[in-house]
Amino acid sequence: MFGICKSKALAFYYGRGRLSRLYRYAKVVLQTWAYTPQELQILRSRQTLPLAYLSLGEDQLVPSPWHRNARNLDWNTVYVDPSHPDWVRSRLDEARRAVEMGFEGLFLDTLDTVTLYPQDRGALLELITQLRQLLGSRLLYANRGFHLLPELSGLVNGVVLESFSTTWTPWGYRVLPAHELEYNLSHLFRLQGYALEIYALDYADQFWLEGYARLRAMYYGLPTFVSNRDLTRI
Repeated sequence: MFGICKSKALAFYYGRGRLSRLYRYAKVVLQTWAYTPQELQILRSRQTLPLAYLSLGEDQLVPSPWHRNARNLDWNTVYVDPSHPDWVRSRLDEARRAVEMGFEGLFLDTLDTVTLYPQDRGALLELITQLRQLLGSRLLYANRGFHLLPELSGLVNGVVLESFSTTWTPWGYRVLPAHELEYNLSHLFRLQGYALEIYALDYADQFWLEGYARLRAMYYGLPTFVSNRDLTRI
């Protein structure tokens, strides 16, 4: 029997099941609530490494002492104080649970909250440092996090350029405007100066838009994954 040719893209799937689709990817980011340890073992046996999603800068709306009085209305989440001891403890506990379940690493999201709260830079880097120590040789990937460089480059295995070419808005999916394309490209060139894996993640709902994202990523030598806003299409 012929084996499946693994995609070099880092895949994202925030739903349940679909194991036979996940086998196509060497690495895939999943939600910890969506899979059992048995399912994760099946993925690993097929040489697909499961990575657990972990938010560091935003939280769900259940009132908590680390919450700030400000929300991300796009996702109906609340911004957090990443230096709060209970938030740090919750992130480390969640990371431990992920490892115990059988995840081979973490995908760190919402790092760009530091652009809203520059005073959080040191606390976020300290939290990522603790996660790196906890994970040991397991994989650690960051979503963007440009404002945490250069220190971030020594803590993670790679960086994902989310919305590298295309994105979603309340009015639909679209190509990024020229100044945002150039902004992302400047950070790609910067990241290439570090010993990091680099991936693109784009959003599209039409073939031509997905094609644009894939071709642009290919032009710049980036493995890319394209899905819908909620990352429930794979």
